[in-house]
Amino acid sequence: MTATKPIDVVVAGHLCLDLSPGFADHGSQTLKDILVPGRLVNVGPAALSTGGAVSNTGLTLRMLGLKTCLMGKIGADVLGQSVRHILDAYEASDSLIVDTKAATAYSVVIAPPGIDRIFLHHPGANDTFISSDLDPEKLSSCRLFHFGYPPLMRRMYSDGGRELLTMFQMARRAGAATSLDLALPDPASPAGRADWGAILAKVLPVVDIFLPSLEELLYMLDRPVYECLKASAGEADICTVCPEQLLSDLGTRILSFGVKILAIKLGKRGYYIRTSGRDNLKTMQSATPADIRNWAGRELWSEPYHVAQVASTSGAGDASIAGFLAGLLSGSSIETAAELACAVAGLKIQVKTSVGGIRPLTDVLASLATWAKERQVLGHGWRYNPATRLWSGKMDQAPEAK
Repeated sequence: MTATKPIDVVVAGHLCLDLSPGFADHGSQTLKDILVPGRLVNVGPAALSTGGAVSNTGLTLRMLGLKTCLMGKIGADVLGQSVRHILDAYEASDSLIVDTKAATAYSVVIAPPGIDRIFLHHPGANDTFISSDLDPEKLSSCRLFHFGYPPLMRRMYSDGGRELLTMFQMARRAGAATSLDLALPDPASPAGRADWGAILAKVLPVVDIFLPSLEELLYMLDRPVYECLKASAGEADICTVCPEQLLSDLGTRILSFGVKILAIKLGKRGYYIRTSGRDNLKTMQSATPADIRNWAGRELWSEPYHVAQVASTSGAGDASIAGFLAGLLSGSSIETAAELACAVAGLKIQVKTSVGGIRPLTDVLASLATWAKERQVLGHGWRYNPATRLWSGKMDQAPEAK
């Protein structure tokens, strides 16, 4: 790796304790086939793990081999002790922030095999997280500052997102590149009713890498389209009915805010990636791509890798982010980083907990060439490259085309 700072990534934001009941695979298609009112549902042993962006992305980065600092907030309670105990096993608890007046956040993860998960969540100490909780010394020592799940953290979306903006400005001043991941809020909650269009318009100009899911992005920036796709998809994920042109349009819109690299998580359909030009990429400080020519002006789609049996999709998006960031920070090409995003997610979904199943980066890289993909059929100008096993969009300016 080409790091010039002692820490590759500081991962801050949402942290909680996850309780995941074990479900047998009965071939059910939807949760309503399993969770019937008045019915007793037998489940297997529960898996207990840390969850949230700090744990899921941060620990996955550590498993891949990157020097990663985790900054999450817990309470001085039994659940907080459990979080610390789990992170101690990864030697990753030294930068935890303790709020003695708040409870530790927790989630009950309902994730039967083959069915998208549902969370029962209490935000706890995450709601008190503010910019001054960050360790300035760690910020100045890292190449990249990654923040996850502001919609699940009250101070991040209240007052028009002022604390969120302050946090990213602090990271920029400290010399770190910046990265942002979202989460889908409960529509009936204060976070769900916040003006996310206005918040993102303030914050994205100081975000270098933006990694939302399609659902999160549309919910926050284009609610009518989001509702239309939800209605069309029915019980399925909206990614299954999303036109490819919509992704290109979203990419153009997001880059216009000043974002340098956009990666949209598409669930079972993989990853959409869009990047800005060379001059913009050169401003990413110590996280600038090693080969700017390869990364500049790109529009790519990476298909997901085939997994014979899915244990749980919980944490898959966070794991994919870790794979993508690891590719960028280790000097990989954008094509390899795109494949790493899908490969690391593919490893994660083979285990029941929100974190786990991850091998060192060198091992993951070695597996890419022989790991089968779930083929997609794309239209509207998309071209498949058998050499890279990636799709290129109409906006793609691959180096060989320049």
